[in-house]
Amino acid sequence: MQLWFWAAVAGMVLAGVSNFGFKIAAKKGFDAEVFNLYAGIVSVLFATICLLIVRPDEINGLVVIFVTISSGIVATTGGIMKVYALRHIDTTIFFPLFKLASPLLAVLAGILFFNESFTTVEWIGILLGLFIPLLLLNRSEQTRQQNLVAGLLFVLLISISSAAAAAMNKYAIDTGMSHWVALWYTVFGIVVGTLCIIFGKLRFVTWSHIRLHSTALLIKQATLRSILISTSTLFIFYAYGHGGELGIVQTIHSLYIIIPIVLSVLIYQEHINWNKAMAVVLSIVALGFLG
Repeated sequence: MQLWFWAAVAGMVLAGVSNFGFKIAAKKGFDAEVFNLYAGIVSVLFATICLLIVRPDEINGLVVIFVTISSGIVATTGGIMKVYALRHIDTTIFFPLFKLASPLLAVLAGILFFNESFTTVEWIGILLGLFIPLLLLNRSEQTRQQNLVAGLLFVLLISISSAAAAAMNKYAIDTGMSHWVALWYTVFGIVVGTLCIIFGKLRFVTWSHIRLHSTALLIKQATLRSILISTSTLFIFYAYGHGGELGIVQTIHSLYIIIPIVLSVLIYQEHINWNKAMAVVLSIVALGFLG
């Protein structure tokens, strides 16, 4: 197994832990936009420190910079919507559906825009990874949801934004942008996007709204999530730049659903059954085919 594969796996594990932060935000009643704003600010500081230490080569091309910043803006839209989605449906429903649709769209984007092709073994891993979420769905889940229709709509929108952001990042890395630089522009885009969303939503009460919802617990949780997801993103960008194809890396990344599901069951006593246990096992099996 090549180094890019292990980087993708490391990114997947960190993404799973960090995405559980959205469930905490939903349970604690944090303001979604303010939570995402603080996470973005911390990510910019984290990325800036990384750049000062590593000092990667400069990149050329305003188009690439624009695309990378735009990926952060697109990603932050999806990140904010995750908090809203988890207020309507359980983690054990949201993440399986999200991680069925998002990697499927990424695989299609890889084939259409990056001319990617996969071996038979890799296709088995991809299809297995896409099949796993279907194990997590049954009719009995519907009665436990606050608003299933609204939750499903959010899943679709978040999946589109996630696949689009991933494709933009892959494009930037393929043009020669360092993964360290790509991280900085991406998280800068997250801050810009979050501020635009807050201002568009609240207009003249933006700053008072931020102060009102800036609690110590929110800032602490946002900081922890920011460090985890920034490190995860670095690993994913590294995988892109060292042989990892968009479809494969995103399918591996999608398997992080096992982590917030397990944590939600353990901490918030969300529903668990044999199908969900089997999905955890098959997620590990799928990694073997994708490596």
